[in-house]
This record gives sequence, C-alpha cells and structure tokens, in this order.
Amino acid sequence: MDKPVLKNDIMADGSRLFLQLPQTCPPSRLLWRIIRFGGLPTAFRPDLVTDETWMDFRYKGWKFSIHNPYGEYWFFAENSECPENILHCLAEYFARLSGQDSG
Repeated sequence: MDKPVLKNDIMADGSRLFLQLPQTCPPSRLLWRIIRFGGLPTAFRPDLVTDETWMDFRYKGWKFSIHNPYGEYWFFAENSECPENILHCLAEYFARLSGQDSG
C-alpha cells in the first residue's frame, strides 16, 4: 500500500485538513481504533438527523478532529503547525485500517 499523501487545506479556524479516507467502518469502531492507537478521545458527537459524527481526540499533545460527511472521514489537526511526522503516523495508521475494512 502506498503511503497516503497529506493534504494541506487550512480552514478558516486555523485547523488543517490533512487526510480524507472513505468511510469503511462506523464511527464507533473508529473511536475504539483511536484508543487502541494511543489517542485520548475528548468528544464524540453523533448527529442522528444527518448521520454525521464529530470525534475529537488528543495524540502526543496535539488536538485532532474527525468528521464523516459524504461517506468519507475527514481528519483535521486543530493546529496547522502540527509536526508532519505525527500527521504521517496518523495518516498511515488510518489508511491501513481503511484498506483492511474495504477489502
């Protein structure tokens, strides 16, 4: 599997959209995978009307959010200055899991 290419889309709030993956598992399973990876979940906000979810977590002292619009998971770093090596670590982990779920 090729390494995922990081996006560098800076949002109006200063966060960085760094990865988009197809949604291949439910948000509740993704939450457990965040924990298993060593992340500390800080919020889980499902919307029962739109079927979208926001998940917030911390990893190595940095804050992240995941949102699932349009059948994809969008991964955000709250601080756009988050080190690239941390973003690559997260991207590779979640991309690998996404491939396992879809195959």
